[in-house]
Amino acid sequence: MDVRLTIAAACVCLTACTGPLVRPAVAPAAPRRDALLILPGVGYGRAGEETFRSLAESMGRDGVDLYVPAYVTRSGLAASRDRLERFIRAHRLDRYDRLHVFAFIAGAWVVNPLVERGALPNLTAVIYDRSPLQERAPRIADTQLHFLTWLRYGSTVFDLARTPYPPLAAPGVKVALMVETAPTSFIRRNAAAARRDGPLTFSCGSLHQRYDDCLYLPFNHGEVYARFAEVWPEVRAFIRDGRFSDAANRQPPDGDPLAPRRGR
Repeated sequence: MDVRLTIAAACVCLTACTGPLVRPAVAPAAPRRDALLILPGVGYGRAGEETFRSLAESMGRDGVDLYVPAYVTRSGLAASRDRLERFIRAHRLDRYDRLHVFAFIAGAWVVNPLVERGALPNLTAVIYDRSPLQERAPRIADTQLHFLTWLRYGSTVFDLARTPYPPLAAPGVKVALMVETAPTSFIRRNAAAARRDGPLTFSCGSLHQRYDDCLYLPFNHGEVYARFAEVWPEVRAFIRDGRFSDAANRQPPDGDPLAPRRGR
């Protein structure tokens, strides 16, 4: 019992300590014409925080102000959406000529309904981090680790598990997909449960989201956070040109990413 209480206390502490916020050090009176709003998902932690903070200055030199809000709540997707909308208003993101969004998985579920109801009138481009692998994690956490998941994250993970993806249909907004192709350790440990959701399909068209360009990342979900500096050049290309660079990998992966590793 003491061990369980210790675990519970640690989980609640971890939840309270997540959600760091990145924004320009001084809100400019005359902002740059472009802002990038990065929407981390559930489980965003120190590696992502350090990466985004380290990139903020170089993004500024590229003429883009970076904002990373602490918007995910324990109370579910609707409460997270309300918090994000307050952040957008408080930081006056409508001052920018062009607002771009990079949405991790939960970020897409939160922001798309806001866009559809006109809350981001200056939105120009959205880049989604999608994963046929990691998008199965909420259901696994809900059905197999329900209590511990609630301790750590509250009901937001359960909302993700039970809410179909709300596709963005807003006209005039450029849309890109970055598709993860490697499993996290969580998905690999729960490979049998992940397979129960059906065959893994990595084609861009299978993700139920219209898009103007799509590429494949050789990363798992955690690595996209930690190695975002490697992702940023393609994000920058898309928000500038409406397409990824010619060097982007547009070939879906071959083989089974959940197959046992050789030598294991």
